Amino acid sequence: MPPAPLQPDDPRTVGRFRLTGRLGEGGQGVVFIGEGPAGERVAVKMLKTTDASARARFAREMAAAQQVAPFCTAAVLDASADAAVPYVVSEYIDGPSLQDRVLEQGPLREGELQRLAVNTASALAAIHGAGIVHRDLKPANVLLGPDGPRVVDFGIARAIDAETHTQLVGTPAYFAPEWLEGHPPTDRSDVFAWAGTIVYAATGRPPFGPADSIPAVMHRIANGEPDLDGVPSGLAPLLTECLAKDPSRRPTARDLMVRLVDPSAQHGPAPFPPPPAGAAPAEPAEPAGPAGPAAEAPRRRGGARVAVPAVVAALALLAGGWFAFDALTDGAGGAPPAASSSSGVPETPVQRPSSPSPSPSESSDGPLPAGFAGTWTGTVTQTGGITIGDASTQVTIELDDDGEGTADYTGWGCRMSMSLTESGRSRAEFREHVEDGTGITGFCMGGEVTLERVSGGLRYRASGTGDVEGLLRAG
Repeated sequence: MPPAPLQPDDPRTVGRFRLTGRLGEGGQGVVFIGEGPAGERVAVKMLKTTDASARARFAREMAAAQQVAPFCTAAVLDASADAAVPYVVSEYIDGPSLQDRVLEQGPLREGELQRLAVNTASALAAIHGAGIVHRDLKPANVLLGPDGPRVVDFGIARAIDAETHTQLVGTPAYFAPEWLEGHPPTDRSDVFAWAGTIVYAATGRPPFGPADSIPAVMHRIANGEPDLDGVPSGLAPLLTECLAKDPSRRPTARDLMVRLVDPSAQHGPAPFPPPPAGAAPAEPAEPAGPAGPAAEAPRRRGGARVAVPAVVAALALLAGGWFAFDALTDGAGGAPPAASSSSGVPETPVQRPSSPSPSPSESSDGPLPAGFAGTWTGTVTQTGGITIGDASTQVTIELDDDGEGTADYTGWGCRMSMSLTESGRSRAEFREHVEDGTGITGFCMGGEVTLERVSGGLRYRASGTGDVEGLLRAG
């Protein structure tokens, strides 16, 4: 999908790089696509806030990125924590995220899955070798570049010895149990997330399933067994070991790398048995291209709300009862976040076909207030309450005159249907229902949304333990 155009207030240059479009936006910053002096494409991340603590964190992020071997992630080309607006310029990875690849074409098979497992385990070993814990490894943070997978978005990575206090930031579907119990994540927590990512690649779902509530999925991670149905039989034992509740029972990333490529290092059958004698070598996977309908991955719906440890129960559901994350700019490394289907950077705003712009003077043939029908887009941000990470995303809302429609939260990977519940002359309230329950985090939840006519568009509001607000414009 093409980048979004630059907005009127966006800079046109950063250092020696020319900005050409927007790849995404989060609560802490904006990611742009740009060009270098030789015409090479780059990703540029710029902070929204410039206070001393944000600059210090940004400097740590850039230092972390530069410690990791360049084959693992996007190389940092330029950076400054002292500029008027701190920024980092990194190599642009031209390829989809693993998440988008699976959503569009179905689970990976055979050689393609084997290459992913080996390459990501090697990348994780290099990351840990640089003294860094990633803390948010997931399908959206693996980019399938033309030269192989890259593990990106050190959004919440920190040097292992630089910070030890617990921060519940990341993606719940891939959290390790010890993190939920209040212990700081370690390299073994990344191994747990790696296994969950490979399960997703092989099956199209997280190992503990999508859920309709945060407590439900966290309860299953803490107490349940992973669902490995659909994982190749030779790989399942190794993934089971990596998903052990006790982190001391999990292998290191270096062990993973060795055991995946060297059958003699296995405690049991090789995860990927060698081909029979005389068999032709596996052909490289065909480049991703137009394909038929993707294989439909099994989904679980309606996860029950259950009691879980206090650290989990304290997590607030986002406004209106639905939950989403924005890992887009929560982190470091200068590496662009995980890519959307063609941008090479995650959570890229989706450019949807526009309906004719509504006008406040138009009349309505149904219960929806006049001028509300049509297509509306904007960025909504959650503030207040207790949350995990940032919570901003671009949303596209499409409404018909009868008050029915859809809402696409592109940064969170959630698609909702909307039904009008109450309306006035300049205000309408809707109930959202989940259509796509997987999302970036492994699940999405429905809730209540209010749209109110204001100068320049519609004000978006949803309230819960925090507030989600934004301004939507016609188009």
